[in-house]
Amino acid sequence: MEAEEKDINIALLIDADNISAKYISAILSELSRYGKITIRRMYGDWTQERLRSWFNQAAKYSLTPIMQPNNTPGKNASDIGLIIDAMDILYEGKVQGFCIVSSDGDFNRLATRLREAGMTVIGMGEKKTPEAFRVSCERFIFLDVIESSEEDAEDTARRASQGAKKNNTTEKAETKKTKTPTQPALPELPPAPASAENDDENAGITALSDIEAAIVKMITDNSADGKETGAYIGSRLVKIFPDFDIRNYHYSKLSEFLTGFPSLQVTNRGNVVWVTLKSTPDTEVEKQIQSIFARHNTADMNTSMLKIELQNLIPNLDATIRKSGVTRFSVYLNRKIPSVEVNGQRVSLKS
Repeated sequence: MEAEEKDINIALLIDADNISAKYISAILSELSRYGKITIRRMYGDWTQERLRSWFNQAAKYSLTPIMQPNNTPGKNASDIGLIIDAMDILYEGKVQGFCIVSSDGDFNRLATRLREAGMTVIGMGEKKTPEAFRVSCERFIFLDVIESSEEDAEDTARRASQGAKKNNTTEKAETKKTKTPTQPALPELPPAPASAENDDENAGITALSDIEAAIVKMITDNSADGKETGAYIGSRLVKIFPDFDIRNYHYSKLSEFLTGFPSLQVTNRGNVVWVTLKSTPDTEVEKQIQSIFARHNTADMNTSMLKIELQNLIPNLDATIRKSGVTRFSVYLNRKIPSVEVNGQRVSLKS
């Protein structure tokens, strides 16, 4: 996804105590999409052997190591030093953005304070990073996810290259033996999309159901004809979910990611991706209504409560109602759902 800010000066502040040095290349590569990194500092007690890998990276990546001796047991000196430096940099007025790299949740108040001052705040860390810090940032990037994505891409490219060489060698050998053409190798399928609902690997990442509900709501609220551009949806999702990144779900294109939602239809018209709300068949709506009644062990419910529960099961319910030619839920029930009847503010199953 393209970054919204370009050519801004960014201060990169790394909490070396709480992030692995193996991510440094990914950190700089990802952050370069957002602007110019004018300040590069990393914080830690460099007398500790476990931070040696970070210290060894300093010259190669032009990182300034800031010594923070850990004199008090149980206290993270790096946190304190990083926070003080961040406020000094803020008041110097030479940057427009900050990138705080840590899997520690102690920086949520700092991120909030910097955003209150009008700064762009980008957070980076592993999936174990506490939600309080993630949501305090304007953008949050999972380093373990993007590193895995890059490794998968390299592996796929390497296998494809090896496969092409092998096929070429095999075809030449077969050509010498027989004139019968060899069957071309089948193309390698892309990785299956991950389920954020039941995959332990995606614990902590925003659930797909939450993303789908947010997309449906933004289209419903902002579009009279039930459609929006993919670019608009992508930019809004980043603002709603700071940690949103299609790579978290093993996708490389936003359009392909959106295609996976059952309530959305994605089309490409004149190089513009449009996302339209699908309508759910009335029979499916009726089936879900009956399941709600069964779950509550009742044959009578408040209309508003029924709609709320139904929307949790069918995110595009409002679009379904509108496409039926009506706007009110109660009218839709009376006209399209034969197994129920509406009386005032109550809905009941017909006997």
